[in-house]
Amino acid sequence: MICIIALVVFAVLGLVSAKYRAYFFEAADCVFRRVTLRKCTTSFDTKMKMKISTKISARNKLLGRFVFKNFEAISWVLTIIMIVSLVWSAYIGVMGLYNWVAFGNCYGPESTEVCVLNNLTGQVQPVNSTVLTNSDLNCDLNFVKGQGLK
Repeated sequence: MICIIALVVFAVLGLVSAKYRAYFFEAADCVFRRVTLRKCTTSFDTKMKMKISTKISARNKLLGRFVFKNFEAISWVLTIIMIVSLVWSAYIGVMGLYNWVAFGNCYGPESTEVCVLNNLTGQVQPVNSTVLTNSDLNCDLNFVKGQGLK
């Protein structure tokens, strides 16, 4: 299922380089066909399998052979990882947005941490009233004043 990963990657790369736009359209066709449970007619998956395997084989023949033989399984694993990370990122983003709307910060009702969304809207950040002293910093004042290096 390398087509799904390639679709996302080549969609981004195709924005800045015309070289990758053709790959994007091939990947889009391949994804459409795979979603409808048909085989890719563009041989996009075979082309990517060959390109990736030969690049890896140039450095390590055993690893290249392993990737070539198990390409479909590796691409499924990478696809599942991509989908899980996308869902997790969306969940974290929605929760942060909900906390910001409901509580005025990104981390919930008890948090005093700085929220990046406050900077985007110009809201005032909650200020922590802790004042640091030299003893809190545990640093050598001679080194800070430039006298520590001789």
